Parts: sequence; C-alpha cells; structure tokens
Amino acid sequence: MHDTDLQDILLNAVQNILDARDEVEGEDDDIALAEIARDMVSDLDDLANVTTFERAGLLTTNAGIVLRFGDGSVFQISIVQSR
Repeated sequence: MHDTDLQDILLNAVQNILDARDEVEGEDDDIALAEIARDMVSDLDDLANVTTFERAGLLTTNAGIVLRFGDGSVFQISIVQSR
C-alpha cells in the first residue's frame, strides 16, 4: 500500500459517512446503508490493525492513529486541530 492509496481510502471513507448521514433520512435507508458499509469494508480489506499513538507507545504528545496493513505497510496519521 502506498500513501496515496491510503489517502484515497480515507477520503472515500469520510465521503461514505457523509452519504450515510444523508441516507438515514431517506426511505430505503437500510439498503443504502448496507451498500455504503460494504464499500467501506472492501476499501479497508487489507487493514490488519489500528491503534492510537498513545497505545502504540509512540513518543509524541500528538493525537493520531497507527494503521497496519497485511502487506506490512504501516501509516501514522496525526490529528492536528487548526482552529
């Protein structure tokens, strides 16, 4: 997995969440939500583990998550509030 792959997956995940929020108010929300969930699961098919920076023992005071994938790739995503 490459950084741009993960970027696209996360972008799609957030977009799916936004779509799900809109679908909850619709008539066929169960079917739409199931499709959105399937899309999200298939995008993260290779995700093996996710944890916080703190639980991973990283020496930082930043908030963030560590994603480990089945192919051995590891990504750290820092969460920084800008306002």
